[in-house]
Amino acid sequence: MQSLPCFLCGRKLQKRTSKKGKPYFVCDHCGIQLFIRRKQGIEKLERFFENAEKAGIPYKQHTQNFHEMQAILKEIDDVNSEMEKMGLSYMFNDHKLRVRKSLKIRRANLFSQLEEFANKKQ
Repeated sequence: MQSLPCFLCGRKLQKRTSKKGKPYFVCDHCGIQLFIRRKQGIEKLERFFENAEKAGIPYKQHTQNFHEMQAILKEIDDVNSEMEKMGLSYMFNDHKLRVRKSLKIRRANLFSQLEEFANKKQ
């Protein structure tokens, strides 16, 4: 089945057909709807799918790369959230100070991992 990636979350959007026979896409996760209503757009979409089948392997690799980068960014957000939850309480507790230090190290490692990933894929 023909599909496109959601430009916000990267999930695969399956091509649907309206009652009038026109293609459209919906991301149930983000709520995005994409309608192709004009003849020229529908023709371009068909050419896109023809070319995408020929370039299927690079497209799959791009999607995998996108998801890997999203996972790293999500983990960075999670680490930042944990650090924010601690507030200033780490200043009065050795255990929390060690936890905060570990979180800072993990965050630095994630940023390094993201930079390596970006440089490797260029």
